Amino acid sequence: MTNSDLQQLSSDFFQNSLDSSPTSAIMRGHKQYFDQIEELSEETFEKETKAVNDFISRLESIDSESLSNREKVTHGMLEFALSSNKDSLMDRSWEFGAGVSGFTGFLIDYNQQMFIPDSESADMLLKRLELYKRLFTQIADVQMIGLKNNRVATERNLLRTIDQLENYLGSPLEEDPLLLVNFSPEISESFIPDWREKAKKIIDSNIRPAVLAYLEQLKSDHIPKGRPDEHSGIMWIDGGEETYLRALRKYTGHKNITVKEVHEVGLSEIERLKKEFFEIGENVFPGVSTPEEVLQKMQTEPSMRYESKEQMLQLAVDTIERAYKPLDQWFTVFPKSPCKVLPVPAESEQHAPPAYYYPPLPDGSRDGTYFLNTYKAETKSIFEAESVAFHEAIPGHHLDRTIAVELQDVPEFQKYVASTAFVEGWGLYSEQLANEMGLYSNDVQQLGRLGNDAWRACRLVLDTGMHGIGWSRDKAIEFFRANSPIEEINAEIETDRYIAWPGQACSYKMGQLKIEELRRKAENELGNNFDIRHFHDEVLCDGGITLPILENKIEAFIAKHQN
Repeated sequence: MTNSDLQQLSSDFFQNSLDSSPTSAIMRGHKQYFDQIEELSEETFEKETKAVNDFISRLESIDSESLSNREKVTHGMLEFALSSNKDSLMDRSWEFGAGVSGFTGFLIDYNQQMFIPDSESADMLLKRLELYKRLFTQIADVQMIGLKNNRVATERNLLRTIDQLENYLGSPLEEDPLLLVNFSPEISESFIPDWREKAKKIIDSNIRPAVLAYLEQLKSDHIPKGRPDEHSGIMWIDGGEETYLRALRKYTGHKNITVKEVHEVGLSEIERLKKEFFEIGENVFPGVSTPEEVLQKMQTEPSMRYESKEQMLQLAVDTIERAYKPLDQWFTVFPKSPCKVLPVPAESEQHAPPAYYYPPLPDGSRDGTYFLNTYKAETKSIFEAESVAFHEAIPGHHLDRTIAVELQDVPEFQKYVASTAFVEGWGLYSEQLANEMGLYSNDVQQLGRLGNDAWRACRLVLDTGMHGIGWSRDKAIEFFRANSPIEEINAEIETDRYIAWPGQACSYKMGQLKIEELRRKAENELGNNFDIRHFHDEVLCDGGITLPILENKIEAFIAKHQN
């Protein structure tokens, strides 16, 4: 028997999440939202706050002790999602969003991920384009409120946003990224040119003037007050210390953790990795005498760089194909969707992260896709080829995110709402799991595995250092370069990303450590009854759950298999 109140609340919450974020709804294949776009008005924020508080009251009225184990997961995920939404409405980060936390995705990223199933949806999308003028006017207005309240981005992230907007406005109208939607083969070829002409008129007369006005506001009003490199962290804006602590606890999955504790975990992990770096580094670079020399060689040796964009993409494809082969020895549940490899779109590659993953659509119209940033490929590290592919694709996000989307008999919201500590923790755990699976092809790629692990450990130190302790941007980059093999261009892009997105960088390592801790516990307590396939299935079978929910599940898994 199911709890009808929990079912109804789950349904209502999911509907509200679609209504308040039409872009996400479109990405998930909900056709009725093609003519809508987000609203950033005080009226909308007040309405959302009331809705969240009402949902929380309804959730609190449900007796969680009377629920089945599966319903308890749903209850816990609703609690997590509503708490996160309440924090977001309180933090009002849209008032100072720039760089990766800015709004340029509406121009250069999102449309390229949209699948247009029919001509009716295409016509609806034209109405959405007409709403861009309102959207960018509202963005300018809310960011002016932030500016007046001493809540402004760093100058560097403002400059990143300005650079993206100038590149967008400087692109030929014929090549505008908003035109790069994916039309279904069922749409007649004669329809598409006419649609493009209509879209171009809207872009030229409606969207680009609004974007230009926002760009001019950033230059004239925000840049003069942008935070300097010395004040890179969110702690330097009004209310920033409280905002950061909420973000840190959300992204690490630990409700009571402190800045100091996360910082020290990072330092400890960096120290732990040095011995293994040296042991493998000796094989790759004969004559080195310290871990620091290994890192320096990884950063400077020409042989450690890709030769071309084509080589970069082909290595990713080959690595993923190889990773599929031993999966049935480690899992019994597999994603139905295939995993595609694509370069990051040219319009956003200069400021995008090194790689990322988009899950498939449930109707099969979009495959799971691993995006690889091939910008200046010759400057990127070839030793990361395999570990990044294992993280973003197989056995990483293509398993956890795609299995979540393909889940049956769970409320719809559970397929999409996810704890970042779980998702990114699984990604980093997968890089190490791939080593157990025998997937790394040579010692150079093993160094990449260690380098990425050190990178994630550095994130704990950098993020807490800048946002919670007061580090400058230069100090963060210097620490990053001294303790991981990251190249200079990536160190700058990544550090500016952490500045723009407080707390998120800490999710990877903290999540990985918790999954590893729970696996060791299960192995120790179950002995010969431990089956790694069933452990992994248990971790993944309820979607992107929080770490406390995962811990409860593994406790139950141990109890079940002890008998």
